[in-house]
Amino acid sequence: MIRLIARDTSSSIVSHSHLYLASTTLHSFSGEHELKIVHSSLGLTEEEWDNIYNTNVKGAWLVSKHVCIRMHDSNKGGSVINISSIAGLSRGQVPGGLAYTSSKTALNAVTKMFALELGVHKIRVNSINPGLFKSEITQNLMQKDWLNNVALRTVSLKKWNLSDPALTSLIRYLVHDSSEYVSGNDFIVDAGATLPGVPIFSSL
Repeated sequence: MIRLIARDTSSSIVSHSHLYLASTTLHSFSGEHELKIVHSSLGLTEEEWDNIYNTNVKGAWLVSKHVCIRMHDSNKGGSVINISSIAGLSRGQVPGGLAYTSSKTALNAVTKMFALELGVHKIRVNSINPGLFKSEITQNLMQKDWLNNVALRTVSLKKWNLSDPALTSLIRYLVHDSSEYVSGNDFIVDAGATLPGVPIFSSL
């Protein structure tokens, strides 16, 4: 699933830049998507691997590429934000997510390479790595007692039930001129779930 949000220089939200939200994340613990994403390394099919990589890596790369071409040609620079996942971080990896996890790790690398190569054109590229958020995909999961127990035992802020608006302030910052010195970063928004020192899932 690829989502593109574009704002030009006439936007009331931010001037002299564009907002391009190049890729959305699919949560690997969600109901209808569970069978498509969560598999053991030996049970994962080539078709499932290709579908996940086409969405999370190839799709994000193609959108970012063509958006950045427009930014380059306009000579005004801009901001690209890739929505990754804590699954792409070493401490956020869980069993059953080989394709999803590795695709998000790859997306973080794509983010850094775009940032490295396009900074000279005043194009900033960052990724946001969210944890588990309340959404249509995850609403059934968020009602599970066992998940709340996991949150209480592993999450620093002791909650795991926020909705997307928790991300909007960070997105606004990254597209605003106040973040003109920020590029190539992976921003973690997970209530502290991946902080070193907290129990990991395998210890529960």
